[in-house]
Formats: sequence, C-alpha cells, structure tokens
Amino acid sequence: MPNNIEIKQLFCFKRFPANELKILFLVLYLPVGIILFILRTILALSVVLIGCCLSDTRIIHKLVNKFACLTLGITVTVENPDKKENVEVYISNNVSIFDHLAVHTATGSVSPGAQMHPSLARGLGIHYFGSQTNLESFKKNLVDFLSEQQVPIHFTPEEKITNGKALLKFKSYPFSLTNKVQPVCISIERPFLDLSVTTLGASYWTDVLFYMFSPLTNYKLKFLPPLEKKSLVETEYSEVVRQNIASALKVETPEFTAADLLEWEKRQLVEQQRGAPPVPRPSVDSEVRRMATQVKEVLPHVPLNAIYKDLNKTRNVDTTITNILEGRIHFVPEQVNSTSNNPQPSTSIASGTKMTPSTSASDRDLFNTAASSFPRSAHERTKSFQERKEQLIANARRRYIEKHNLNIPF
Repeated sequence: MPNNIEIKQLFCFKRFPANELKILFLVLYLPVGIILFILRTILALSVVLIGCCLSDTRIIHKLVNKFACLTLGITVTVENPDKKENVEVYISNNVSIFDHLAVHTATGSVSPGAQMHPSLARGLGIHYFGSQTNLESFKKNLVDFLSEQQVPIHFTPEEKITNGKALLKFKSYPFSLTNKVQPVCISIERPFLDLSVTTLGASYWTDVLFYMFSPLTNYKLKFLPPLEKKSLVETEYSEVVRQNIASALKVETPEFTAADLLEWEKRQLVEQQRGAPPVPRPSVDSEVRRMATQVKEVLPHVPLNAIYKDLNKTRNVDTTITNILEGRIHFVPEQVNSTSNNPQPSTSIASGTKMTPSTSASDRDLFNTAASSFPRSAHERTKSFQERKEQLIANARRRYIEKHNLNIPF
C-alpha cells in the first residue's frame, strides 16, 4: 500500500461530530451523560478503595478490572477468541489511553505503566518495570518478570496514540524479549455518540472524562497468527510484525516515529497559542503564494497565514494591503529584524537601483504618520485619525508601486 499519508492526518482535531443529527442526539443525551458521569465517579472511588485496601489476589484483580470497565463504559469484543495463544508477548497498535485495559481483559496480560498499588495496577492491566530512561535496566526487569511471574506482557511499540489511519514505526526493544509474539489488532467505536477518544493536545484526564460521559466505548480485538523471530534481528522482526498488523487493519505504514508526531503536535499547539489559524492549514496555490510574497515585502510584520487567508478571498494584492491597513484583518504582528525592515529590491529593478542610507530612511518615513500634537476635541481626533490612516494607505501603495516598477499613478 503506498505511503502517501501526512502527519496531520494521524490526529483528530475535533472531539464532537460534525453531523447535525448526531449533534442533536448529543444535546438530548447531555442530562443523561451528566448523571452517568456522577454515578461513574462514585464507582471510580470504589475501584480505588477496593484496589488499595483489599489483599493482592486474583479475585481482587478481576473485581477491579470489572469495576474499572464499568466506570469507563468499556466493553471488549474479541472477534476470534479461538486464535488467541499463550505467548509471552502481545503486540498491538496504539489508539487510546486504555488499550492496555482492553487487552488485559482479553488475555490477562500487563503493560508497562506508572507505579501504583499492586492490586489496583494488576486489575487495570499495568505493572511498573522502572523508567525507560535506563533502557537496559528496564529490559532486565521485563525479562525477570516473564521468568518469575509467568504473566504475558502487552506492548504498543508505536508509543504514541494515533487515530488508527496508519501504523507508526515500532520501537524494537519488545522484540528482544522473546522469539515469538502474537499481534493484536485494536479498533474502537462509540456506537451512540460519535465522540473521538482523543484529540490534538488533549490531556489524559480530559480523555478519561469523556470515557465516563459516553454511554459506551467498545474495543474490538482481533488476534493474528503468532510470528517467530527465527534469524531476524530485532529491527527486522519489529518491521515484519508491523507490516502484519497494518495489512490486517488495511492501513499505511509510513516512516513516521512517535518523536515525529510529538514534535509536530508541539509546533501546532504553539501556533494555536499565537493565534494562528486552526490546523489543518488550507492549501496555497502558486499564484496566491506569489501575491503573498509581494504583500509581505510591503508589510513585513504581518504573518503569512493572515495574508494567505485574505488573498484566498480577494485575489488582489492592493485590496489585501488595504484590508490590513484598515484593520479588517486580525493578526498578531511578527517581530521584524533589522534586515527585514529594509528589504532588498526585487530582481526586476535590482540592477538599476542602489540602496542608500537616505533611501532606507525614506522607506521608514513612509509609515511614520504620527500626529504632531494631540487634538483637544473628539471631532478633531477622529478627523486626524482618518487623515493619518489615508496617508498610511497611500504611502504603502506608493512603496509597492515603486518597488515593483509599475507604470500606474499613485
């Protein structure tokens, strides 16, 4: 399958559905969801008490697991339970924060996780193996656990949640623990409310809140035939397993890693905080890009995103410049360094024009429209403002015409 997918296509950007009928159903369900959330919050407290106060036994583990699934509204459906084999390691894709709970419910496995009370952790399908910053010590704890406890371990080697449209590159360390693993395909659906299980930048507890609010979150598991390592090295073995899971899920296998997605997500969140338009960004054709460059040369402090957005509507450089100067476009000004304040002339006139200190000073003076004094009356201040605004627009237009050597009147 060709790998044409982009990183932004692996994220969900909206929690709620776009369908009007589903939105109406969500509004009608809201009172029920709030009551359900309150009841499940009480049940969650019971899970913590049971896990922390009672003895660490198999019965308590099962009780905690049942209560945790009820609290989160999680159901687990295994498509082919007869295909499950008793292996030491299960490998799955990573589509939610509770993949480990679903796989634990079906296999009794544990997944690497945070340190907590043993009974509570085991019921949730979690075991603390130490920090992965010291990978050798972490791997040694995994090997010791497999030899002593005889309990399978479940890994999500992508190590980053996606929307399930592709499978990221796998970390190779889980494939050094054993010579045989069983792949597991996970898919999720919320049949009554089409709410995304996670979104770009969502916190762990925000996702938990929506689990408790939703009536049902169904995990569908499908066991694939076990794969043996044979003579393969760890990286080759991990890639064979990845391709096997991707083929069963009918998704792409790009070369993206968890680090790539984390870096992209970080940049998008920073842009959103700065007031950039929401992702995904609309496509920009070559003509709009050329006009945007011209606008940017005249008004270097205006972000390109704001220029693109207006040019897509106006398709006219002069109109966009006027819209910006008259305040019709809202944006956060960019910091302009000293070199961008005095841009070099375009190639069409560079050979015949030499920049001098006086020329640079005159360019700066074009935008100096400050009033010589502060008018006393409101009428005079309004009149002064209008005159200065018209002067600023005229100066910007003049600079643009001169810069591009256009034969049109000022």
